[in-house]
Amino acid sequence: MVSSDLRVEQISDSLQGKHIDVVVSGSIGAVESTRFIRSLRRLGARVTPWITEGAQQFTTETALSWAAAESVVTSFSGEASHIALGDACIIAPASASIIGKIVSGLTDSPSSALVASYLGQNKTVMFLPNMHQSLSDSPFIQENIQKISKYCVPIPPRMEEGKLKFPEPGPLADLVSHELNRSEQDSPALIAMGTTRGYMDDVRYISNYSSGSLGSKISEELFRQGVKTQVIAGPCPHLPKVYSELVPIKTNEELEAESSLRVNRDQSSVIFAASVLDFVPDSKFEGKLRSNEQLEVNFKQTVKIIGKLNPNSGLKVGFKLEPDLNIEQAEAIAKDYMTKYKLSMIVINSLKDVDAIRHKAYVFTRGDNGLVWVQLESKQAIAAAISQHIKKAPANG
Repeated sequence: MVSSDLRVEQISDSLQGKHIDVVVSGSIGAVESTRFIRSLRRLGARVTPWITEGAQQFTTETALSWAAAESVVTSFSGEASHIALGDACIIAPASASIIGKIVSGLTDSPSSALVASYLGQNKTVMFLPNMHQSLSDSPFIQENIQKISKYCVPIPPRMEEGKLKFPEPGPLADLVSHELNRSEQDSPALIAMGTTRGYMDDVRYISNYSSGSLGSKISEELFRQGVKTQVIAGPCPHLPKVYSELVPIKTNEELEAESSLRVNRDQSSVIFAASVLDFVPDSKFEGKLRSNEQLEVNFKQTVKIIGKLNPNSGLKVGFKLEPDLNIEQAEAIAKDYMTKYKLSMIVINSLKDVDAIRHKAYVFTRGDNGLVWVQLESKQAIAAAISQHIKKAPANG
């Protein structure tokens, strides 16, 4: 059976149940609005598009209607559709013209009237300035941007080629989701990811392999859910596209120092997804060894950094990769590791069940009558389970 072209694949429930009005105004960034609307829907949002007369020079009602799988609002109606009934309004792109209308209190168009209604109900309005920098630098437009920023949440544009450009739509939808889900009561989450290196000289090192894909998905999902994310990232091909803070590290010592600082200072919950070296060279040659010199390397065992990170929240997620295992073996490992390292959750998988597409895992948490486990089949499902654990655990408020 052929699926409808209006359907999108939902990757997260971070905007599930949310109704978002997207105002598309007259700027070249309007060509990205279809992708942005689809990205919001992939997070579970229902989206109603609004198009200004100026925007119709850059995109069409048909394109926006297809992206949202809903009718586009272009004019006033007897149903008073300009009265804000949704959860949030996003003006993306926001041209200099519509910003001027909003700060002047003009309601002579459906879109500006909608924004006024949102503000009158003290609902969230976000705006993405999109224009040539020479326009943005105009003292009158600068004054208008400052005025609108007092009541609406500004979205940072992508600065490039002397223009305030539309950001990549997917991460922009994640940023919107973070803002709508953010709570001052939630503690930060520290995500350690990637791998570490043990240096033999200034250029040679040994390392584990980590793609960073799972750590990135965990970080991105937590960010979408409104959690402040502190990412401590060792070298890896994939890094998260959105985060609150990202600190690059290379060695075990740097990982321990940066993680301990934030756990002790911010009382962060801990998701320790890093592939950390268990053995490193016992000494490092300063400079670069010549290729004709004999190289002998002795190794020393490293300390388990995860054992040193104990947040007051009690929320700590560990990971264990085995060559092969069944559920009985996984349960034995979970009991041992959760007690030894004071974990609230552990993700255990087998090397044979992990590749570029598959990521089968057993996920264990503590229940009223002992350990509770579930088997998950993908990185995104694991990221969602961890996010739910961090967000809904009583220790996190």
